[in-house]
Amino acid sequence: MRVSDPDRVYQVTLRLEGDIDRIVHAIFWDHVVKSYDVLLDEQDWPPDFVRDCPVGEEPGLFSARVTEMLHELDPEASSYVDDIYLTDDEILQHLRRVSRIVVGFADIGYKLNFKKSKIAFLSVIFLGYELSSEGKSLAPHFLEKCALLQPPNTVQKLQSLLEFLNFGRTYIPDYATRIKPLYELIRSNFSSRFWTIEHTHVLQDLQTDLLAVKHLHTRDNKTHLVIRVIPGAFGFTYVTFNEGETVPIAYKSHLYSAAEQRFAQTEKILTAVQMAVIKERPLAQGQRIVVVSPIPALEAVTKASVPNSKALHPRWIQWAASLTATDVDYIFDPRLQTQEFLQYEIEYPVPAGTLPIDQYQVVMYTDGSAQPAVGTKQQYSAACAVVSGTMEGEVFCPRHTYTKTLGDCMAQLAELKALLLALEHADPVMLTLLVCDSYYCVQSFNEYLHYWKINGFRDSKCNTIKHKLLWGKVADLKETLPKVHVVHTLGHQRIGIHVAGNNLADEAAKSAVAVATVAAVTRSSSKPDTEISAAIKATADGTPFPKGFPSKYSYCLSSVLNAVVNIPGIGVRELPNKIERPRLISAAHEGGARVHAGVAATISLLQARYWWPGLYKETKQYVLCCDVCQQIKASSARRPSAAAPSDFK
Repeated sequence: MRVSDPDRVYQVTLRLEGDIDRIVHAIFWDHVVKSYDVLLDEQDWPPDFVRDCPVGEEPGLFSARVTEMLHELDPEASSYVDDIYLTDDEILQHLRRVSRIVVGFADIGYKLNFKKSKIAFLSVIFLGYELSSEGKSLAPHFLEKCALLQPPNTVQKLQSLLEFLNFGRTYIPDYATRIKPLYELIRSNFSSRFWTIEHTHVLQDLQTDLLAVKHLHTRDNKTHLVIRVIPGAFGFTYVTFNEGETVPIAYKSHLYSAAEQRFAQTEKILTAVQMAVIKERPLAQGQRIVVVSPIPALEAVTKASVPNSKALHPRWIQWAASLTATDVDYIFDPRLQTQEFLQYEIEYPVPAGTLPIDQYQVVMYTDGSAQPAVGTKQQYSAACAVVSGTMEGEVFCPRHTYTKTLGDCMAQLAELKALLLALEHADPVMLTLLVCDSYYCVQSFNEYLHYWKINGFRDSKCNTIKHKLLWGKVADLKETLPKVHVVHTLGHQRIGIHVAGNNLADEAAKSAVAVATVAAVTRSSSKPDTEISAAIKATADGTPFPKGFPSKYSYCLSSVLNAVVNIPGIGVRELPNKIERPRLISAAHEGGARVHAGVAATISLLQARYWWPGLYKETKQYVLCCDVCQQIKASSARRPSAAAPSDFK
């Protein structure tokens, strides 16, 4: 914007932005855009004139207009700020496209500055990069400045240095970890921090790498985008490629936050994958994304399959959304399992005496399952299962299946009872391998059980351990079964020698829960709800209505087991039995169109079909006690801002 005092005129100049593509022949030109001349005298203002100069609005509108016109004239062309960019393999085709765009812009009144244009060049300097048929490299003037970098002596110079180095960050693998010591100077109190020889070494190493960088390729929107995730101890690097090429598009790196540092290594990889997919999806330009990671069957990973999981449930919800995206494929590459990855991926100590699997006479798989109860007043309906068989090579051949319904208990207790059930059916003279997907049960059996028994089943703080009686039975059986070895396997996997047996045990446990649920629903359905029966009777013969049932409503049976209520001005609603109401609230809150949306949304879903006394109170109590809602609310708290830096000493 320019202000001209003699003419008292605002002159607003708007410019256009665009993108970079692969170059063989290129053209750049500046737009000299139509100016808007507005007299400052109020009597000369047009009726629709806006008093504030629209600097913040008009550039975006103008850019959108030119981008739209450019898309109509040549969909392959792109623009950035005041430049338009085209590339072709053949010069005549290139000039035809240029002519079509020039004429098109002239027709809508936009002037093009050909003095700043470069037409049919084999290489150009654009936005600090040298673009050619080989790819994108740092411009010569950037490399000249890089060679002259010196250690800074003020905060302002350090900030300028970091901005300069950040320009070349996509050319350096693991840049975030390497630049971290310099950023710590800005984020710290400079009264006690100094530039040291270590910082100088960091700067010199980055200089050396920047001066030695080679070309990077630009995105080819006709191929799939490949993202290779490389884990590290304090952060990760991911590299983007065009499918079928070995030269990268860019290197991107990230440091784990304080919370992410405490994650299990698998959760760190999920963090890296989610961030890479979200950030690079625009770069894919509608093509599929192929993620190469150091974890096999990454899309099948769940919270239950990760030992010592530290991430909250909202994180797992986000990861699950990324892993189930329809435009992303996941590939396992063991070469990405760096030393840091292997160091943190050890799941449990291997028990002494464990033998190769082909030497065991019997192999047993255990699993426990706990599902929300239906048809009863209890919270969960649980069962456990044991599948016993033999291994023929690497193929599991089941022989026997044992199941047991457990009533109201949680999944951890169900896993422990499954372990106990397997030990009860184990043959003391047969060499047996017992495979369990509960890290809690395996670690306790192999490491802690001996010490618990000596200490009277108390932990290091002299507190009684959970499930003391059950662990006492397990300890007694362990002494009589010296040939039974217990090992851990990850649950819900797709690859591995224990996948088939573990899946059979999982299916058997879930089937037992389903059978128990059907039986409970059948029993509860046969029992009449006394309050509803009293309300129906009161409607029929005029006797007093039960508490909570308004007398202005009418109640009747629609079938043998289902009651309905007719609410004046609203209509007919179903009147479910008491035993069904918690399940209906849970389904509306966790399985509706708006999952975990809050009290009002859950009540709205229920009232569209049901009515019963105390619906609002029961629903509100359920939502306020929802663990997922509480975790999401806690994770949305803001972090404190960093303190402003001061100068070096």
